[in-house]
Amino acid sequence: MDRIILRDLAVFETVARHRSFTAAAAELGLSQSAISYAVGQLEQRLGVALLARTTRSVAPTEAGKRLLGTLVPALGSISDELSMLQNMRETISGTVRLTMTRVCYDEVLRPILGDFLDRHRGIHLDLSIDDGLNDPVADGFDGGIRFGNLVAKDMVALPLTKASPISIVGAPDYLRAHGAPQTPEDLKQHRCLGYRFASSRLHRWTLGKNGQWIRFRPETVLVLNDGEAIRMAALDGLGLAYVFSSQVADDIAAGRLLPVLEAWLPDLPGFSLYYPGARQTSPAFRALIEHLRGATAERS
Repeated sequence: MDRIILRDLAVFETVARHRSFTAAAAELGLSQSAISYAVGQLEQRLGVALLARTTRSVAPTEAGKRLLGTLVPALGSISDELSMLQNMRETISGTVRLTMTRVCYDEVLRPILGDFLDRHRGIHLDLSIDDGLNDPVADGFDGGIRFGNLVAKDMVALPLTKASPISIVGAPDYLRAHGAPQTPEDLKQHRCLGYRFASSRLHRWTLGKNGQWIRFRPETVLVLNDGEAIRMAALDGLGLAYVFSSQVADDIAAGRLLPVLEAWLPDLPGFSLYYPGARQTSPAFRALIEHLRGATAERS
């Protein structure tokens, strides 16, 4: 059976149900002449009259009634199946596993979680907060969030933030006791709080002006592998911390930490969502991708 007959059958059912070419045309968004032509073509193909027409009424013939007995339940079943498929699309379910650093979670994902989970009640998120550069495929993740410049070239990357501002901060008592550094060279006289990556590499501080940057290795009195622990150590007056500005914004506003060397600090690259490729993404993960894409557009 070709597509034209299927279309004409649907037109015939609509006219028979309304017993009116005018009402059928309004429902289907077609002209009355198109409706009349479709029914006429169907009758010509079948070789029987399906509708009895007068100037004041339209009614199915005996042949039309017999056809409707089969057609109406069939069209109803198709409509029900299409509705079910639509509901399946709208009620996406499944688990999404992501890996990210603490600051990625706090700055990018946490602000949108409530809205996302409210919209997609069938989706569950399984998050791993760590600083390792995980291979999502090998480690069983759908994707991850990291600095855009750290994403492997064979991954799809969706930029989420334009830049990541950095601050060097110290507690007021520490700065009163040791003075505030005026240049990067002054840091050699200060106690610094170091950060160690999961790879065991010690983080170097990027400092400079006018596009001339140096990678400074601080003399550390304490090395930690967690950004929140470094923030707390700075609050305890143990030394200067090189951290994301978003991590200490409230502390700076409240005067618990004071920024130093502000003119010497760059913005680090922004964060990106990375994942293996569109063909390997589940419907649940695609829903999260689209939600993050929308949130990114709103921030732009």
